[in-house]
Amino acid sequence: MDFILETKNVQACYGQSQILWGMDVRAGKGKVTTLMGRNGVGKTTFLRTVMGLVRTKDPVLFHQQEIQHRPTYKRAKMGIGYVPQGREIIPKLTVYENILIGTESRNDSVRSFDEDEIYGLFPILKDFRHRLGGNLSGGQQQQLAIARALVGKPDLLILDEPTEGIQPSITLEIAEVLNKLVERGLSVLLVEQKLDFARLLSDYYYIMDRGRVIRQADKDNIDFDELKTYLSV
Repeated sequence: MDFILETKNVQACYGQSQILWGMDVRAGKGKVTTLMGRNGVGKTTFLRTVMGLVRTKDPVLFHQQEIQHRPTYKRAKMGIGYVPQGREIIPKLTVYENILIGTESRNDSVRSFDEDEIYGLFPILKDFRHRLGGNLSGGQQQQLAIARALVGKPDLLILDEPTEGIQPSITLEIAEVLNKLVERGLSVLLVEQKLDFARLLSDYYYIMDRGRVIRQADKDNIDFDELKTYLSV
């Protein structure tokens, strides 16, 4: 398998507190790679480390190039889209303006987006394109955050718990959109707590505990009963 992202023995700290203890993760091109585990085991820290928001000296390879010393904005321009936990849309800007911000991460001078494509994926955003981002529901804000990342034309889309606080019907819509995008060649690195959602998408699973990978397997060989034990509180 070709890998779009690889991390090699990645360690990371917040101040004096070490959170990651040697993370070896590989995300396949055109595949959905999912990290799962209880709250507080380091999943979000790992994503933030890949994006350069948390520093590491250990190898992080994107398209086989080491990027661990590059700033976050350069990683974005290389083709990594990031939808953080909590979505971080700008409440006082319209839906359209929020999406437009995502074009800043493109590696060219184009600062517009294909409205037919984006609104085709998320029709509700077309209906609400003049509405302030802060006036959307949680599910609509999540769709907006994904759309904002997509207009940057990423090769790899990183999603941190995209189903958090979202009603099941919109969760299914998001899964359908992501599956369409993966069929077109997009790679996805997903952190998710909800196993039902992960099973709709995932090709490969990593299970984390205490800053380490403790299990990994592809979708045909993962032991879901065992996985559930690592998700329960």
